[in-house]
Amino acid sequence: MPVASTTAMTPSSPGSRSRFVVLVAIDESPAKHDVVRAGADLARQAPGGELHVVHVVEDLPPAVRMVPPPAGMGLTTTEMLGAARSRLDRMAAEARQRFSGRIVEHLAVGSAWKQILQVALDVQADVVVVGTHGRSGLKRLVLGSVAEAVVRKASCPVFVVRLKDYHAFVPPEIEPPCPDCVRVQRESGGATLWCERHRRDESRGRVHYEAAP
Repeated sequence: MPVASTTAMTPSSPGSRSRFVVLVAIDESPAKHDVVRAGADLARQAPGGELHVVHVVEDLPPAVRMVPPPAGMGLTTTEMLGAARSRLDRMAAEARQRFSGRIVEHLAVGSAWKQILQVALDVQADVVVVGTHGRSGLKRLVLGSVAEAVVRKASCPVFVVRLKDYHAFVPPEIEPPCPDCVRVQRESGGATLWCERHRRDESRGRVHYEAAP
């Protein structure tokens, strides 16, 4: 159920020009800033790029009901929607710092993944940008289900933004990186990828070489 869709800070009408529509889905997590930055950068790099930012309010209570304690602070439905719209406005303003083209804000109520995909269909998005908390197991059912559903059900490419942190978690099936290789990469600014030992080591079933210019 869309609540509002507004064009924010639009320098000119899109007219009949070619479009590349980037739809960014934000929530209340700290990752929303990275998601907005990634979406704005995608829109900025594409000819005819435009950025749509959607924020979905889930499980909105009826206007006559208060949010139950301990989270409740006497917030009415109107106040909750107002807070969500303010959050959406702030993220659009943040995107404006990186992207000078057309920005459209979408505020919706309902199931997050359904509303994200509905807006994507309505605006004919070329790519959807979502964030993930990177959790697994039971926690993923709560924190990662939106991104997972969007990836599985979207009719366009989906760009999943996850904070880079190889120190926090590496799947047990993946070998940890060689400390010497990491050091060489850091010291050379990426010009050299492997330490002396791994430069010619093919024991792990991988061969690395630079593509011809």
